[in-house]
Amino acid sequence: MGRGISLRCPSCGESPASKTVFHCVHCKRVLEANVEVAHITRADFQTMRESRDHSIWCWFDFFPVADRSSIVTLGEGSTPLIQARRLGERLGLGNLYLKNDAVLPTGSLKDRSNSVGLSVGKELGFTTATVMSTGNAAASVAAYSAAAGLKSVVLVPKGTAASKIIQARAYGATVIVVDGDFDYEVAKLYKAAIQEFGWYDCLSSNPYRDEGKKSYAYEFVDQLDGRIPDWVIHPTAGGTGIYAMWKGFKEFLSLGWIERAPRLVAAQSEAAAPIVAAFEKGLADVEPVVARETVAESIQVGNPAALGWRALAALRESKGTAIALSDEEIIEAQSLTGSLAGIFAEPAAATSVAAARKLRERGVIGRDDLVVCNLTGHGLKQPEAIRISKEDLRPIAPTLEALREELRRIRD
Repeated sequence: MGRGISLRCPSCGESPASKTVFHCVHCKRVLEANVEVAHITRADFQTMRESRDHSIWCWFDFFPVADRSSIVTLGEGSTPLIQARRLGERLGLGNLYLKNDAVLPTGSLKDRSNSVGLSVGKELGFTTATVMSTGNAAASVAAYSAAAGLKSVVLVPKGTAASKIIQARAYGATVIVVDGDFDYEVAKLYKAAIQEFGWYDCLSSNPYRDEGKKSYAYEFVDQLDGRIPDWVIHPTAGGTGIYAMWKGFKEFLSLGWIERAPRLVAAQSEAAAPIVAAFEKGLADVEPVVARETVAESIQVGNPAALGWRALAALRESKGTAIALSDEEIIEAQSLTGSLAGIFAEPAAATSVAAARKLRERGVIGRDDLVVCNLTGHGLKQPEAIRISKEDLRPIAPTLEALREELRRIRD
């Protein structure tokens, strides 16, 4: 590929001859996509900011795609960065911002990754893309495969929300529901299928698609007009978002466009928190755990083998932290985000708000710190997480007396 694009092992530095080998033959680590950016000037940065292209592709020079004609886009990127004053007041945060990725084309942050990943897949000549997913990645891979003219096959674990399966099917994907543990039985079948059928892997084991989430860093610098958040909190499963954001900020630092980077926070469910456990133990790599049931099903990953270690390194380099949240804390954060900020986020997405609240209560985050919470998926991805009683759905008579009685019941 041209434009100074290469793959390299982040551990031993080995670069493969093939563009479709994603793991180092020596270290077995997931390779890293490297794009030469040293030639990009501050004037180029201003041109990117002023572009009429409001997708992530205004940052084309930072992504591992050789030719613009290969770009597969559905308009992802430039999502709203909203100052949530009422929610901030409740949490004791005077400068709270919400990055609303719920408005991305398929309703989740996965679109950032798959726009880049499927653009490269198309460029490399693949005909079928695949992913194993608890839901959001399935829908996103299906949508971007459809836009690229590729077939898609997605494997989801038993128990995945029907709304997420339906969305993937709507984009023409072949959806296979697997009766097995996501991190073990489903993962084993997935790896075997890639070997057997030669499909294009769209997991975080694909170094090209991982580059898409660098766009978070670029958008923060742009949207805050050069101000740098003190903290960026990200709902975390495999660690790609943390790793990629940090890589994006480091690129801007290397170019001299910013003087500092934010402290990053990995927010996980207590039921699946291997990155939190490894961070607290001071480990360089994650120890797999058996993920338990959690309302935050989109981040229900117990073995982030591909990039967990890179996320840990990013947390430490940024002087950030990692925190686990209970289902009760997550649901409460989802409710507060909806009622005080007007954004319906899925439970997994609301872990960032739950983490901000908990870290503020502990005094880790200061009242005046500039805090960004990434909201990574729409609430309609998992509407069943909102509990509505049969009593709430009982119709009333069409009279003012009945309405007054119902209002009294709800208040009481």
